[in-house]
Amino acid sequence: MAKGLFIAFVAVFIGTVWCMSEPNYFDPVIESDVVNDRGKPEFHAIINENENKVSRIRPALKATDRDEVGGAKFICGYDIVKHKKKLEMPFVIQVTNRTTGEAEIRVKEGFKLNYEKRKHYRFSIVANDCGMPRRISNPAVVMIKVKDVDKFAPNFENASYYITIEEGKLYDKFLTIRAVDEDKSQTFRDICGYNILTPNVPFEIDADGNIRNTKILEYSRHRNFIMKVVAKDCGGKTSKPVSVNIFIKEICRNGWQGISDKTTYFAGSGRQKVAENARLRMCDPTCTPDNVSVKMTLATKHIGKGCDRDTFSITSQRKICGASGESVDLLPPPPLADWTQNLQTDDGHESDQVFFFNGENAAIVPENYFNHTLDQQFTISTWMKHDFSDDYDTPHKKVEKEHILCMSDGEEMNRHHYAVFVHGEKLVLLLRREPTTEAEMEIFKPAEWRWHIPQINDAEWHHYVISVDLKNADQNSVKLYIDGKLLLQDKTVFEEIDDWPLHKSSKVHYTKLSVGACWQGGKSRFEHYFKGYLAGLSVLKAKRESDRVIRCLNNCKESLDFHAVGEMQTGSSVSFNNEMTEFNISGKDVAEVEKLLHEVAYVNVRSFPTPGRRKLLLQTQLKCNGETVTLPEVQTYVMVQEPPKPIITITGSKNLTKLVFEFERGLLVFEDIKIEASKTSETREEEEEDEEDEDKAARLALKVSKAMLAQETSLKEPRTDILLDSCKIEADPPLNLFYEHLSLPTHIMGNLGLEWSETNDGVVITNADTIDRYISVLKKIHYYHNEPSILNSRSLALKCSSENQRFISNMFITKLVAVHKEPEYNNAANVQSNVHDQPVEHDAMQRLSSKITPDVVASTSNFGMAAIIVVCIGFLLFMIILGVIRIRAVHRRTQVVQVDEKQEMEWDNSALNITVNPMEQEQVFEYEDNVQQALRDDTDSEDDGSDFHDEIDSSDEEVRPPGKDQLEWDDSTLSF
Repeated sequence: MAKGLFIAFVAVFIGTVWCMSEPNYFDPVIESDVVNDRGKPEFHAIINENENKVSRIRPALKATDRDEVGGAKFICGYDIVKHKKKLEMPFVIQVTNRTTGEAEIRVKEGFKLNYEKRKHYRFSIVANDCGMPRRISNPAVVMIKVKDVDKFAPNFENASYYITIEEGKLYDKFLTIRAVDEDKSQTFRDICGYNILTPNVPFEIDADGNIRNTKILEYSRHRNFIMKVVAKDCGGKTSKPVSVNIFIKEICRNGWQGISDKTTYFAGSGRQKVAENARLRMCDPTCTPDNVSVKMTLATKHIGKGCDRDTFSITSQRKICGASGESVDLLPPPPLADWTQNLQTDDGHESDQVFFFNGENAAIVPENYFNHTLDQQFTISTWMKHDFSDDYDTPHKKVEKEHILCMSDGEEMNRHHYAVFVHGEKLVLLLRREPTTEAEMEIFKPAEWRWHIPQINDAEWHHYVISVDLKNADQNSVKLYIDGKLLLQDKTVFEEIDDWPLHKSSKVHYTKLSVGACWQGGKSRFEHYFKGYLAGLSVLKAKRESDRVIRCLNNCKESLDFHAVGEMQTGSSVSFNNEMTEFNISGKDVAEVEKLLHEVAYVNVRSFPTPGRRKLLLQTQLKCNGETVTLPEVQTYVMVQEPPKPIITITGSKNLTKLVFEFERGLLVFEDIKIEASKTSETREEEEEDEEDEDKAARLALKVSKAMLAQETSLKEPRTDILLDSCKIEADPPLNLFYEHLSLPTHIMGNLGLEWSETNDGVVITNADTIDRYISVLKKIHYYHNEPSILNSRSLALKCSSENQRFISNMFITKLVAVHKEPEYNNAANVQSNVHDQPVEHDAMQRLSSKITPDVVASTSNFGMAAIIVVCIGFLLFMIILGVIRIRAVHRRTQVVQVDEKQEMEWDNSALNITVNPMEQEQVFEYEDNVQQALRDDTDSEDDGSDFHDEIDSSDEEVRPPGKDQLEWDDSTLSF
């Protein structure tokens, strides 16, 4: 034990002596490329305030030692030896490589740098080696810069902002808002921008927080705006939104208030007041109006041809108005006329019957369609919208004639016999009368009538009617109606030019009638082209159209309405124009004028009005202290909604199976046709892009209410006020007119005023009339086929429409099937089944005999002797096989026996009469051709012998296979 303690003591002593004797000759050295003015090395570092390690030190921190043995050659650590004693040192230095002396500076555990408290740190350090005793290096200076981090988001100085601005002004700046940031660095404490979060507001904000409006604001539309605004600092942090409430201050101005921007109108709703809450505001207290004049205008020029009148085609309108059916339409729509097929139609709709003439196109009216000559009485009418040309305003510029209608020489010469044309601002009728005697050759007669009217070049639709009566040589022999009103023959607008009669010429053998230009026969080309739109160009010969018809054609279905004439006070007056689209009120009292304006309403009497906007313009003038003051115009509009669309349904027999000979005699193809019109309870409102949220909410509430109402009512209601204006029958494949055609009841159609055209594609019937009248015509349409032996089937499709193709029915298709051979039946079965029914048999024989005419009996008696012989032979054969048939029938009484047509016995029935039980299925007897024809000829039917064939030949049962009751024979029912 003692020996061990001694050995340990000796070992420790020897080691201590050895260590104390380890050489440590040199001090560590800290070196840097940067030296301060005192010769000390310096190190510079940057650290973010949220970091724990100084990652950017320039140059790298390290120390070296020249000792080569023992611990003295290693660097064991660094000490911070000098700094400000008042502040706690947040850094420590840790050696990362003892051999090279490299070290890193870290933030002490649990310490957080704060840029806002201290931005810089400066301290001295020394390095020490691992020798015993250790040596320390020369001092070095470390300077660390703390870099700020964006810790704080901006905050607005105010919790919210309120401002009031005046309407009608455009501000450069009306409010400045400001946000601050608690970050201390210049980078993060500055506000780099502001943003408006609320979308679609008429305001902008710049980087300095200045707010301005981007458009003029109106108190009547918006009384205040509430929007959210945020601020963003340069570090990217965004503040919480702040509310900015902007109030709009109304500026008092003279004018109307309380007039809604829009009035919604539904079909069939009657009168809809358009300014029920209107009031006139006067801001100047010194102005007491002596007189107030108000003018309200309903703008309808963009609807159809001037207003909501074109429910039907122009031809149908003429029929409804009672116009003469002898009037000839020179521009019928294709495909009714081939000469209009190459003309451009408005909007591409052929049914519009509006043709566009571009100054380079024209049409020739065939003479077989319309005789070119005119009588001493005639009427020419047309809808026209003329394209205005700038040449009319050019001084000394020769204005070309633009012919609407022209009848001229077809060859050799360029004479114009009669014409209607536009010449500058004039509408001109040219009529060169041809003399009938030598004396008339020398008479100077009126040949040209000119009307100087502004409507020609206003680029709007107008209806022109020229009524001529040359029998009465007075100032009213030629009249011009514009939009249904007779134009007074004032000298300022009318002039009459005389000319010599048109001499006959042997060079000219024919004439040409052209529309849209004038044919120059001597040059063989068109000249004087018209540019604009034409519709309903018609000529009535040998009579004049009545004033009533002309006014009816121009009646507008929509207008302003006023029913408070009885409530007017003394000193007030109201007036309308002829079209009821302009309404004037004049009064001395403002309150009285307001009351009268409240009673003005919009009305549309169409069952299915054209949907869309109708603008309303309100113009006001007042006299105040002897001066006339014009108030700002008020613009509003009536929104006509889409009405419930009618549903036109066609029903009837879709299959018609007949024997071939009936096709040759003619078939009533739509004999049981039915056409019904009904309407749904659905309505649709027009979408407006500029509607506000409250308008959308109101529209949604309206749709919900209508949907609830639709649940309580029927989805379909019958309509009795629907007029059809066309029915089209299409043949598939097209008709071969060499041996098949459709026959129309033209006499009835002519009496009803219906027009028609027939091609190999089918038939088109046009003009407005009731559904019942159209049905009466369709039921009498026959289909004929002259060679029915080659016919198997034929399909005919029927489709009808109302209001100029606006409402179209379903496509009803009927199939005609031709039966080429009458079905054969086993008559023996019927005889056997009626063996005990003699009374019934007798009745059946009487009914059958009643249908056979005397001609049939006579024809049958001619073959009497031959028939008796044939019957006897047949009876012997019948008795031989009767036993076999009865045996087989016993085993098959409960089965339906299919008898092969080839195995049935062939009987010569030319003179054989068989009485059948009428309780059984109806039978068709096979007669000889001449007998069968005699039955057809003696029928009472006017069309196709339906009295006979409906009971016998056309029975549905004749195409059925024979049943079990038709398989047994009974000789008791056989007559000779």
